[in-house]
Amino acid sequence: MQNPKVRHIYNSYFHFNNLRTLSTDLASQLSVIETSSYTSYIDRTRRYDNQILIHNVDNINDIDAVLRQYSDGHSPEISIEPLAKTKEVSSWLTKRGFSSVFEHEFLQLHSSDYVATEKRPNNITVERWGQESVDTFLELLKTSGLVCSNDLWSLKRSLYCTDVFRCYVASVDGTPCAWATSYLEGKYAVLANAYTQEAYRSRGCQTALLRARIEDAMGLGVRELLTDVMPNSTSSHNCKSVGFVSVGVRTVWGRG
Repeated sequence: MQNPKVRHIYNSYFHFNNLRTLSTDLASQLSVIETSSYTSYIDRTRRYDNQILIHNVDNINDIDAVLRQYSDGHSPEISIEPLAKTKEVSSWLTKRGFSSVFEHEFLQLHSSDYVATEKRPNNITVERWGQESVDTFLELLKTSGLVCSNDLWSLKRSLYCTDVFRCYVASVDGTPCAWATSYLEGKYAVLANAYTQEAYRSRGCQTALLRARIEDAMGLGVRELLTDVMPNSTSSHNCKSVGFVSVGVRTVWGRG
């Protein structure tokens, strides 16, 4: 589904997210096992960073040894790429107590294929917030239900609102109410972490944020933009309307 370079970018972004997470102040214990058949992420300090990505079925039984490396309470989420979506893999997962949970659609946009959308409503503005606004950005994140102590934030704040992890905020009539982020590495950008406060949904904030992130990245020389969405969602529709194309859907399996 992904060429080696794109896989490297997503792997780099996974490592970055592992560092910036606001769920714990514990030092990362992330280890990664990469083979031609699968990629495994293991971290006993971060529940959601225990994942296995199955690329193909060449050595499916080898993953049994990998599964034994996950501790109790940290059963991995297992993502199945299109080439590995077989009855054999489904049976293998079911016998080990896993069941299909949801799907992720991966999208890609080359800068030359970008289709500029119509201008956003006059009452919506979008800004990229830098380090001078990072503490205000945290307060905005907290309106989504995020809990983060001052001590934890002091450890992580330098990773937010930077030139690499770029944070954008949309305001309606001057009130900040939606945000989204981009992770940049070389000629690639990963678009992620979009959220709109409930009272301001369906007003065009995320469409404006999507356009702003794409155009900002292109202005910095980015040539490939990457993102993942839920299939058949509003996010999927919005991305495809500006030129993103689907490069595959992963099925995600979990226990309990």
